Amino acid sequence: MFETHHMSRAHATASLEKFLPKSGRAYAYGRNTDHGPGQHHAVSCLSPYFRRRLITEGEAIKKTLSAQSFSQAEKYIQEIFWRTYFKGWMEMRPSVWHQFLGMRHVPDGHDTYQKAISGQTGIGCFDAWIEELRETGYLHNHARMWTASIWIFTLRLPWAWGADFFLTHLADGDPASNTLGWRWVAGLHSRGKHYLARADNIDSFTNGRFAPYGELNEQAVALEEMPPAAAAPLTLFEPTPKKPSMLVMTAEDCSPQTHDFGVPVVAAASLPAAFGAGGQNAAILALDAAAMTDGLSQCKAHFDVPIYDAIGEGADAQSAEASLSDGLLELARSSGAEQCVMLAPPVGFWSDNLPKIKQALSQAGLPLYLQRRTYDAICWPHAKKGFFPFKEKIPSFIRDF
Repeated sequence: MFETHHMSRAHATASLEKFLPKSGRAYAYGRNTDHGPGQHHAVSCLSPYFRRRLITEGEAIKKTLSAQSFSQAEKYIQEIFWRTYFKGWMEMRPSVWHQFLGMRHVPDGHDTYQKAISGQTGIGCFDAWIEELRETGYLHNHARMWTASIWIFTLRLPWAWGADFFLTHLADGDPASNTLGWRWVAGLHSRGKHYLARADNIDSFTNGRFAPYGELNEQAVALEEMPPAAAAPLTLFEPTPKKPSMLVMTAEDCSPQTHDFGVPVVAAASLPAAFGAGGQNAAILALDAAAMTDGLSQCKAHFDVPIYDAIGEGADAQSAEASLSDGLLELARSSGAEQCVMLAPPVGFWSDNLPKIKQALSQAGLPLYLQRRTYDAICWPHAKKGFFPFKEKIPSFIRDF
């Protein structure tokens, strides 16, 4: 499991620096092999930091290109942009996220599901990956694809149940990447193009640790459902008045000090972690809280302003809302803040609770203005179709940001 004391910008930056020498041909050659728990040295393992933006995708790409040429690091950079693509795609189709939320309930006593999440299916590789996920909060990307495929096509369990199980346990569990990754495996994202786990592929890319010949359904067809609505334009935010502002931080972006808000920041506050809770286990929520604590300290140092730490307030969104306004009002009065500014949380639990967040701020007499990072504003509007048209624009994205 990623430790809470590692969930900091300093540790994220150090981890990236350590990986940079391997971000070129070594990554391209070794990225698909799952060497087992604790042996994921061919990949960056930066995703829990990207998830909370303790380090941003744009920063990582710039750092990578300072150490490798684009041609050498193209595969690694493409993998970062897969995350960007999924975020933009979901941002323009939030109904897919809410459809998933409505499908994730598991009936009591479902035997196959219980065996699956307990790692007791008798399929050795699958059971081992479930155990690794539970114990460490991480799986190699190839293992995630194999696990999802076996879940859907061999165990014949609903994809949304598996996506919810992953989201509950992954240290990097992201609403967009996780939901759309499962839909991609099922053949619902790129419609009719599913991902089938094959015994020979698993044998090859686990270096023979697993060889599930005869155990998998390798003839399954893609799932079908009604296609999602067409992409809607990204939400446009009203301009932020140039008034003394309180910076408000969520666990979706714990490095807001790296963004130019264009207004005088006179105070900074974290929101209660409960606003982002949606069924994740306590260990994952503790990582969110640790990341926000670090982010708040970074904001205090960068802006040299008073802070309000509301991370632990309220066990749920409703009680968090009730406990938040008094502290923010006191900080606003003492600092002279006349409004709040926030990097808008993308589609997910934090975004779903945005009305309650706005209400709590409104009760403190503080209007909330939302902004979007330049990187997202450049890239996300192009995630209207599949990844490959998006991928063709990567060189221009890099030039633009």
